[in-house]
Amino acid sequence: MHLGLTTQSGRFDKAGGSVVLDRGSRNGSVTYEVETSSLDMGFGTEKPNSPGNRLFAVKRFPKITFRSTKLIFGQNDEVIAAEGQLTLLGVTRPLTVIVNRFKCSVNPMNKKQMCACEITASLKRSEFGMVKYIPDISDEIKISAPVEAYKDGD
Repeated sequence: MHLGLTTQSGRFDKAGGSVVLDRGSRNGSVTYEVETSSLDMGFGTEKPNSPGNRLFAVKRFPKITFRSTKLIFGQNDEVIAAEGQLTLLGVTRPLTVIVNRFKCSVNPMNKKQMCACEITASLKRSEFGMVKYIPDISDEIKISAPVEAYKDGD
């Protein structure tokens, strides 16, 4: 929230990672990295004075990482959550992401086997040392990201 009135949102344009998934043994892992300088909040991080540049200290901390070695599975062998470690501004803390609409199928356009979902999570940015602009900008950050992963070799 910005000034307690409006929702402030942004998007990272450079992000990616890998998923290891064995549905049969209900096991897997996730590695995900985000380039902090790719933040677009409508005014970007391209200028040293921009709010996003200051919040994420992009020169000092060029990446945000999430690493999970524990996937949580539902009754139908679908992934419903991932427990891991998020590193933001050089601080690493546990984070559980919720996995919504997990589905695997063949992509009809490129004929490759893929799994897709939407991940969501919430965190307090102050727990990672990101305290600038609090309380003018809310301490709570809500994360939402679409994920598509293709099977190796396809």
